[in-house]
Amino acid sequence: MSPLTAFFLLPRPLNGLITALSVGVGALTAIQGPTWLPVLLAALSAALINGAGNVFNDLIDIDIDRINRPDRPLPAGHISPLAAGLQTLALTLAGGLCAFWLSPWHGFLALGIALLLAIYSIFLKNSLLLGNILVAGIGAIAFPYGAFAVGDIGRSWIPALFALLFHIGREIVKDIEDIAGDKIRGEHTLPLRWGSQNAALIASLIYILLIGITWIPFFTAIYNIFYALALLPVNGLVLYVLWQLHHQRAQLSDDRLGRLLKIGMFSGLLAIVIGELAFDLN
Repeated sequence: MSPLTAFFLLPRPLNGLITALSVGVGALTAIQGPTWLPVLLAALSAALINGAGNVFNDLIDIDIDRINRPDRPLPAGHISPLAAGLQTLALTLAGGLCAFWLSPWHGFLALGIALLLAIYSIFLKNSLLLGNILVAGIGAIAFPYGAFAVGDIGRSWIPALFALLFHIGREIVKDIEDIAGDKIRGEHTLPLRWGSQNAALIASLIYILLIGITWIPFFTAIYNIFYALALLPVNGLVLYVLWQLHHQRAQLSDDRLGRLLKIGMFSGLLAIVIGELAFDLN
């Protein structure tokens, strides 16, 4: 891997794309409807801050990633820690600039989130569920962040609630997958403190709750049958991940389930978009 490729991959552009799309979906839920320049600025700022958080997290985790994720750019030696530190600073400044260009509220929120991501990476990984909940909350706030870019919160609470639960569950699943390296480093993640079986049970309960909640917009007539049809494969994928989690737990040494859940994020965003488009036609 060339240094340029490593520099591009280190912020995890796929995660940045999901963040940007989440902001766009949030704007779509606004009552006033999206105005595209503010939405683009909001999406870009959120993606840049997300990238900065990912790079900084990998800097903090460079030793543990030599065990859990040795193919990542930093532990593989494709990019230096100094270059990664400079990239973190550049992404944070660029994201903050885009956010302040949009509004002071967005600017201060973006910098606040960057600070929270740094605090998480340094201090909160040993805090059991607190760190997971913080990361999930940051992921969920992308939707009202996008909606407020066009003037109101609208129905952004719907995908924000879904995202909160989805991210909490995914963070627990990732901790289960990372248990070998976390144990060597002396981390105190949920699977290490309470056991993988109990952690898998908690993740399952969260996702079962999420599946039930995702049907509320349909049964309360906020979204129509097209949303329900788009929701079915998302729920099916989540149930498959839960089955794998309980039946293949001893073999979970990579991020396979984490990647599957990332596909679930895209599918969930699509379901919300379909629901919103059908809502606007009513």
